[in-house]
Amino acid sequence: MSRDPLSEIELILKILSYQIENKNISAMKEIDETLHLLANQTRRRMLFELAAGEGFVNELVKRLDDHPQSIIRHLEVLKKHNLVIGKERPGPGRGRPRLYYTLFPEVAELIQRTGKDMSDLRKSHICSCFPRLNTIRRRINDSISHSEQRKIISEVKNIQKEHKMALQVCNEILEKVEKKVKKIEVK
Repeated sequence: MSRDPLSEIELILKILSYQIENKNISAMKEIDETLHLLANQTRRRMLFELAAGEGFVNELVKRLDDHPQSIIRHLEVLKKHNLVIGKERPGPGRGRPRLYYTLFPEVAELIQRTGKDMSDLRKSHICSCFPRLNTIRRRINDSISHSEQRKIISEVKNIQKEHKMALQVCNEILEKVEKKVKKIEVK
């Protein structure tokens, strides 16, 4: 994935702004720490990669062509600064669950607006489940086992059900607020 220098500068400024707005930064020392965090090219590349879709350590090792210990160390730094979160989920087969990393939704949105050549990113990253859905969408083109297909179906149906309930609540709220607005306009 190629990124121009202006995109990277924009990324640095937007994440710094995000950190300040969310009260994660209040002193010059913390600003320096965030700038130091983003001065690392691997961490910036990792942020762009995770904006395109979640990943577990071995996936990120391949995508970034880096050593596993380096990737783990950078992920820990990004987690410490509230830019990345890890969610444990069952992996393929019966092995231990995998820790999938994704960006905080607000950070994903910032990077989405920064990445000029990341055509597969959508506004949908605002919702916390979309990095997982993007990963599933990429994986369905691979050959996956029957049991993995069933897991995917179950997971997507659960996400769909949650969003239907959220949509109902949104519609109820909008309906009530719109009624209040109409009452105010009539008076």
